[in-house]
Amino acid sequence: MPYPIHDLYVRTLHTEHTSEGSRLEVLRYSDHLLRRFGLAELVFLRAAQVRPARLRKIVDEVWALIEGSVEFSWQDQRSSSPTRGVDYRLRCDQPTLVLAPFGVEFEVRAVDGPAQLLRLATHESDKE
Repeated sequence: MPYPIHDLYVRTLHTEHTSEGSRLEVLRYSDHLLRRFGLAELVFLRAAQVRPARLRKIVDEVWALIEGSVEFSWQDQRSSSPTRGVDYRLRCDQPTLVLAPFGVEFEVRAVDGPAQLLRLATHESDKE
């Protein structure tokens, strides 16, 4: 499915249940979403809590909703992007992987209770 923002990527994640337990595969090298690795962190949001919009100049971020419901928001601010100025919102109620490309302002808000997310970034900070 094409998304209204250039380079935006969204994929539903599926939990695999086996006799050895359950696992949720989030990201593979072959996905080619991160050009390098800089940081991994778990993010816990309380009900209705917002992780404020951030504009990263060099950092690509992959976010994976692990539990809960969230609304992701993007606004393309890249001067050379064919979708500059476009806003997009997406509500997710199941495990989902999204890409927040550098130059695209990104926000996430918990809805209907708390949420747990995994954030993977190409850099530790935007100053590298």
